[in-house]
Amino acid sequence: MKGFKLKYWIIPVVVFIAVTLAFRSGAFSGSKNQPATGTIGVNVKVAAAQFVNTVPKLLLNGSIEGQTTATISAKIAGRIEQVMVQEGQQVKMGDPLVKLESVELSNSVRAAQDAVVKAQVNYDLAMTDYNRYQKLYSVGAVSEQAFDSAAAKVKTAQADLSSATASQNSAQQQYGYGIITAPVDGVVSNVTATIGQVVSPGAALMAVQDINQVYAVVNIEQKDLGLVKIGQPADVTVDAYGDRVFAGTVDLMNPEAGTANRMFRTKIKIDNADNSLKAGMFAKIQLALGEAKQVLTVPQAAVIQKQGLYYVFTAENNKAIRRQVTIGKVNGDSIQVNSGLQPGEQVIISNVSQLKDGDAVKIAE
Repeated sequence: MKGFKLKYWIIPVVVFIAVTLAFRSGAFSGSKNQPATGTIGVNVKVAAAQFVNTVPKLLLNGSIEGQTTATISAKIAGRIEQVMVQEGQQVKMGDPLVKLESVELSNSVRAAQDAVVKAQVNYDLAMTDYNRYQKLYSVGAVSEQAFDSAAAKVKTAQADLSSATASQNSAQQQYGYGIITAPVDGVVSNVTATIGQVVSPGAALMAVQDINQVYAVVNIEQKDLGLVKIGQPADVTVDAYGDRVFAGTVDLMNPEAGTANRMFRTKIKIDNADNSLKAGMFAKIQLALGEAKQVLTVPQAAVIQKQGLYYVFTAENNKAIRRQVTIGKVNGDSIQVNSGLQPGEQVIISNVSQLKDGDAVKIAE
């Protein structure tokens, strides 16, 4: 019985000693066949910080507007009989755009013409009577009162003829308003007119935009106002045409700041003979501010931001060294570095988000 109790206590002790030795030797940690942490390093690519020649530019966002935009509306009330154009159609000044029902207008013109005819007949008759009375009065055959009455009838008939003629002109003008025409050369846009629609004077039916020349419209902040001048060249790009650059010139500047944003509305004129640029497009504008100068740049991929500060990692002795930098303007895939780096220093441009200061790195060929 004593021998059995002794074996019962010895077995757990032996197991505990064996497990302890195994942990100390690393048998359960898997570290026996693995190298120490950080000896391999993170695979990275590097690029040198370098000087490039660049022209200082003011970068702005804006939108494209037609040089002339005419809102088309009816001058008289009526029902639309025909819409004679469609959106995107090129038109010339005077081309018909919309036709209103004209039966009533035509009848008004005819009635006005008849009134003129009647007034003309009355006037001619009054003049005949007047001439007759004038001869009789000159020989004393009629009284002065009869002669004055004839003269008064001529004046009355003349006034009636004048009024009838004015009414006829007005009726013809109203009839002309039944055909709504283009006030300028341009492209039709924003068509809302439909056949059968009853329109009232001044209601917008469509627009005609002259886009042979367009404006890139931007807002200039007060701090940048001194950098912008009439006649200054500008490069304009839009997303629709990729890297194509449209040459523009600062043409108009509002002398008064907007009440809402306290910024100065500025228009940059662009030749647009092929009508590539359309009103409403978003545009990016670069205004050249002076002569070219050298600035230190690195690829954008090298720069990281943390809590409002900017950093890059340089590769030094196979280690990633974090360096705080101050940055400037972005130009394509590069970004200007104002301080914190020297020309030629190798900055890491891949796997940057995985790095910590002092991490081992392996530079890819």
